[in-house]
Amino acid sequence: MMQNSLYPWQANLWQDWLAQGRFLGQAYLLSGPDGIGISAFAMAMAQGVLCQSDGVDACQNCAQCHQFGQQTHPDFLRLALLEDKKEISVDQVRALNEQVYRTSHQGGYKVVLIEQVEHLNRSAFNALLKTLEEPPTKTVMILTTHQWHQLPATLISRCRQLRFAVPPLDAVMTWLHQQLPQADDRLLKKALKLNWGLPISAKDWIEAKAFDLEATWQTDIKSLQQQRTSISQLVDKWKKWSAPEIVFDYFYLWTVNYIRAAVYGEKLPYDPNWLVFQKSVLQARQLWQQNVNKDLLLESVCLEWLQCQQADYQPNPALQTPMIRGDQI
Repeated sequence: MMQNSLYPWQANLWQDWLAQGRFLGQAYLLSGPDGIGISAFAMAMAQGVLCQSDGVDACQNCAQCHQFGQQTHPDFLRLALLEDKKEISVDQVRALNEQVYRTSHQGGYKVVLIEQVEHLNRSAFNALLKTLEEPPTKTVMILTTHQWHQLPATLISRCRQLRFAVPPLDAVMTWLHQQLPQADDRLLKKALKLNWGLPISAKDWIEAKAFDLEATWQTDIKSLQQQRTSISQLVDKWKKWSAPEIVFDYFYLWTVNYIRAAVYGEKLPYDPNWLVFQKSVLQARQLWQQNVNKDLLLESVCLEWLQCQQADYQPNPALQTPMIRGDQI
C-alpha cells in the first residue's frame, strides 16, 4: 500500500522498501536533490518500523501510529540542523547517542532520523560513526542528504542506499496539474525549469507567486542593459531578497530560452557565448554555497552577462580566481 504522505514518483522505491519486510538493516542513507520529498519518505519509513503491524507499512490505526502522528512517540529520535546554525554540532550528536543507547520505551524498535547529514561537522561525523558501527539491537537509523558526494566514504559504506532521482516530466506535470489546476502548462514548465525539474519546489514557487520576483528581475536586467542602473545598485537590491541566489537560476533560464530559440525555434542566430556564460552561471551557483564574497559573486555574474552579448566576449576570470573567495578577501 502507498502511504498517503508519499508522492507518486516514489512508488517504485516504496515497493522496494516494503519488500524487505522486517529484515531490516541498521542504517539507511536516502540521497537525492531537495524538492522531491525525501523527508516525507524517511518519515513514512520511520512510522512503518515503529508500527505494530507485521511489515514496514504503517497501519495508521495502532497506538504506535497514533503516537507517531502526534509527534509524541518516545522511540522516535530526530536530529536536524538548528534554525540559526550552519552545522550540526558534535554536542547534538552526543546527546542523540545517549538516547540511542537507552532502553526502548515501548519494548520494540527505536528509529533515529538524521536529516541533511551533510551538515554534520567533522567531530559530529566521527561521533556518529561510532553509533553506526555498533548500534543497539532493534535500532534503525535513517539518514537523508541532498549532497551525498560531500559525505565521507566511511559513513556511506555503513548504510544501505536509497537514491532518489528527479522524476520524469510527464509524472511531474500530471501531479502539478492535480495540485494546481488553475495553473497552465506554460507556468508549470517555467516553474520546473527554474527549479531544476523538482516538483515540490516548483509547486512552492507558484504558490508563493515567485513569478512576480522573476518579473522584477527581468525589469532589473533590462534597466542594466539600457544603462539606467548600475551593477552595484542591482546587487544591493537583490541582497535584500530572502534568497538572492535565485538570480543565478534566472540567468540560467535566460540562457536556456535563448539557446532553444536559436537551435529549435530558429528565431535567433545561435551565439556560442550563451553556452559559455551558462557554464559560468552554474559555477557561480556552486560557489554561492561556499565561503565566498557574495556581493562580488553577484556583481561578476552581472558583468559577465553584459559582456557575453558582445562579439569580443571572454569568460569573466573573477569566477575562476581566488579573488571571489571569502577567505582571500
